Amino acid sequence: MKDSPDSGEKTTPIFEIKPFGGNGWIAEFSDSNDNIAAALFANAVARKLREETAPAAVFTDVVAGINSLTLRFDPARADAKEARAALADAIGATAFNQTSGDTKPMEIPVCYGGEHGPDFDDLCTHLSLTASQLIEAHATRVYHVLTLGFAPGFAYLGPLDPALHTPRLDTPRPRVEPGAVGVAGAFTGVYPLVSPGGWRIIGRTPARLFDPKAPSPFLFEDASTVRFAPITASEFSSRGKAGP
Repeated sequence: MKDSPDSGEKTTPIFEIKPFGGNGWIAEFSDSNDNIAAALFANAVARKLREETAPAAVFTDVVAGINSLTLRFDPARADAKEARAALADAIGATAFNQTSGDTKPMEIPVCYGGEHGPDFDDLCTHLSLTASQLIEAHATRVYHVLTLGFAPGFAYLGPLDPALHTPRLDTPRPRVEPGAVGVAGAFTGVYPLVSPGGWRIIGRTPARLFDPKAPSPFLFEDASTVRFAPITASEFSSRGKAGP
């Protein structure tokens, strides 16, 4: 069954709520051609659900996706119908153009190109950009954490400047170093851990993205905002490495 706003001007996408496991629901947005806007909307709804239900600990998990929103509920505190109704109500009460928060962006230093950006030069050629133009296009935007996935702590950040949109590598690398900054499609992201990866690596940050001893081990969280700041290779070396 499709859900939609009850009346008046349409402010939310058409969505369908489906069961997700034994104690969960997933809302899938089916009519949005703008993945970035849909992801920002999902983040705003997730924030509303967390804020309104936190005192009662009704929902054990609320996860915003690119075109979806998933929640799990505590069956001892809410039944399935109540949880579904809360999800539908939060979607209906959230404006589609609402952003994922007004927090000050965290600044992530990045050394672009050279040994830290193995795909940087090829991407400049492919996109017909100079090195300074690519850096400016990437580092002059404020990005939203749209969703977390693929690997622990990996954040899909957007919106990426359309001038930098590019497909993933045809063959993923078997190893990408922690702190590697990549672009793929309409997104940019930073690898917090060593992992395989098919994004085009344009730089690397020395910022510590994973701290296993911290209450929140990973730096990025949904609803966060991020800005990149270019640094030199010598500055990168003096700040250490991004890995644990």
